[in-house]
Amino acid sequence: MKRKTDDNDAFLRHNDGYMTISTNTNLDTALLALLAQNARLSIAELARGLGVARSTVQGRLTRLERLGVIAGYTVRLGANGTSRLVHAHAMIAIEPQQQAVVERKLKAMSTVVTLLTVSGAYDLIAMLAAESTEALDRALDELRSCPGVKLTTTSVVLSRRFER
Repeated sequence: MKRKTDDNDAFLRHNDGYMTISTNTNLDTALLALLAQNARLSIAELARGLGVARSTVQGRLTRLERLGVIAGYTVRLGANGTSRLVHAHAMIAIEPQQQAVVERKLKAMSTVVTLLTVSGAYDLIAMLAAESTEALDRALDELRSCPGVKLTTTSVVLSRRFER
């Protein structure tokens, strides 16, 4: 099914039909959505999926990289790749004026895979991944002993229902 396009339109294949993407910003959004599903898609595959020229996709990618929208391309491990790890979320309350010190310490810990600042009773949420419950316990002891950490509450992840 062919559709006529103008310079501001692109089409994202959706089942047997097409879904119209009406602006350049939407083209970027659609491009990012395709990459989020599979960052290994070639420029040609991305162009076909979006219904635009390869040069358009290449130009968009270059611009999005330059602007820092795309920081890199990486492997996202599935359940089989991370099933041997024990995951936990530690909510952390910090003493006044100590956040930078705590963040430096947590950044140096290999078991801390993500660190988020949050609002509410806690200041940070650290997402941890360790080889065993014993390794997780050691990491949590190290986290709690960090100067500036006032209080922690930890939840161990039992299962992932979905991840995007």
